[in-house]
Amino acid sequence: MNSGTNFLILSLTGLLHFSLVQAEEIDTYELKPDLVVTPSRMVESLSESLAAVSLITREDIELSVAEDLYELLRLQPGVDIVRSGGPGSQTSVFLRGSNSNHVLVLIDGVRVSSANTGAYVWEQLPLNQVERIEIVRGPRGSLYGSDSIGGVIHVFTRSSPEPYARISAGSYGTGEFEGGLGYAGENTRISVNAGYRDVDGFSAQNPNGFSYHPDDDGFRNVNLGVKGSTQADYGKWQYSLLALDSESEFDQGVSDTEQFIASAGFHGSFSQDWDYQLLGGYISDDLDTDFEYFSTVFKSKRYEFSWQNQLHTGQDGKLSFGLDYYRETGQSADSWNESRNNAGIFASYDRYLNQLHLQISGRLDDNSRFGKKFTGQLALGYDIGEAWQVMGSYGSAFRGPNLSEQFSPGFGGLFAGNPDLDPESSTSGEVGLRWQHDSAGTFSAALYRTDVEDLIAFNGEFFQAINIDEARLEGLELEYAYSHGGWILNANATFQSTEDRATGESLLRRPDEKGSISLDRRFSNGSWIGLEWFYSGKRNDFGGIILDSYHLLNLRAGWAFTPAWRLELRGDNLADEAYEPAYGFNAAGRSWFVSITWMP
Repeated sequence: MNSGTNFLILSLTGLLHFSLVQAEEIDTYELKPDLVVTPSRMVESLSESLAAVSLITREDIELSVAEDLYELLRLQPGVDIVRSGGPGSQTSVFLRGSNSNHVLVLIDGVRVSSANTGAYVWEQLPLNQVERIEIVRGPRGSLYGSDSIGGVIHVFTRSSPEPYARISAGSYGTGEFEGGLGYAGENTRISVNAGYRDVDGFSAQNPNGFSYHPDDDGFRNVNLGVKGSTQADYGKWQYSLLALDSESEFDQGVSDTEQFIASAGFHGSFSQDWDYQLLGGYISDDLDTDFEYFSTVFKSKRYEFSWQNQLHTGQDGKLSFGLDYYRETGQSADSWNESRNNAGIFASYDRYLNQLHLQISGRLDDNSRFGKKFTGQLALGYDIGEAWQVMGSYGSAFRGPNLSEQFSPGFGGLFAGNPDLDPESSTSGEVGLRWQHDSAGTFSAALYRTDVEDLIAFNGEFFQAINIDEARLEGLELEYAYSHGGWILNANATFQSTEDRATGESLLRRPDEKGSISLDRRFSNGSWIGLEWFYSGKRNDFGGIILDSYHLLNLRAGWAFTPAWRLELRGDNLADEAYEPAYGFNAAGRSWFVSITWMP
């Protein structure tokens, strides 16, 4: 048996050792759909947040019957996602038109982007391990430091102790199993979830591709997640573990990825008005790729620690302050092996003055390789009656060069890194409007502009990495949500302009407009049926290619034929529209997936 099969057997064997107990649920913000923590690093309601935030809950995931995160993220405003082939293929996420490494990605509070590339391997993260996702659009450098020019995407892993099992099958030779068990007592809670997915796939590239080979490119993923908490008299302990092992085939090659993410934290109080949190995190990421004629091995590790405090300064004020530290190491086999550390201190102040809501924050980072960087942000909100709120913000952010950009020797001396690179930096301004009505739904609009300087490009002598480019990102995001009597409607539209200031051209693979509408009908017995419509406009690609716009119509449905059993169905691309997500790469045609779920 291969390592993935052995891993799955051990995972499922471990699950059988956990007994099931019905007990009172431990109250955490992670289980409340109206609360978020990522925008301000403090627990707040969505209506209080002065940022543009999208939330994907576990209920949303189950309602979608989606196979992976790709189907969910592309429906969100301000999010462009490009997958170069089928499941397991390289996936890039662009937030508000920024680069894919301009998005800070957190899993249970831990930075998970590769120290080598600066981007996260979205294609490896399985949906069965996800409890909820908070997407914050707009800079958050004043709270989180490097990487959040476009915003922050925070993934919380699955935490429910309730037992379940699910098996799926579908188009392109798809087979999947997932399951979980747990324990919930008066003060202790733990859940364990495991999954295995195997997809035969389709050819990642078409004849336009640079390495086209007409065979099926498959994907296999095995995963294990553990999450728990213990309440003591003096505070609360929390921890999580996530292990992923994947094999992704592409035309004329295969990649093996192993990732391990761990976090441990403590929530306590110095007094009635002073709370604090301690968090330690670790991630290791190993990527081994065989291109038939040569192979590459990249490894990275990161250890991190944070201490955060919240001080209540009266009935309407909160002061948050703390420090972060991380040390990261990256290496390419027989090429380079480098490390660096980063320390940051931050503070934010949140205050209500009658109808006015004020947030101000600042942060100083000191990196052992590229020095100090200060970022700040000011946000204001004003309530107009009970239904309307206007908002405005201005802030800065940055992205430190990744280790490959600094230290890679390149290929025969070409496309080499540069240890003297400066961080990429940005300033962003935003105005927003929110409207909420108890019977008519909610509406929001956000208008923004971001200017990015010192972008890193391989335009130096012998194509060495240098700071040279500038970009301007402008956009308008519109959202509407409504629910009544079992009907749920969600609609959004994004209009954006992404300009390379040196050439005047739009940035690659980011459409000027996109939008989605989903309409679902839920029934009292737990069944549901719904439709998704997604539209993407034209996009620029390499070589001056302009990719055509496309529409997708998807079906999602579930039949609860007993209280404990569900039959689920998803149909993707019902019109069988042929399109290229990127030039030379294929996308799935009409496809069907059926699942059966046991959840007592």
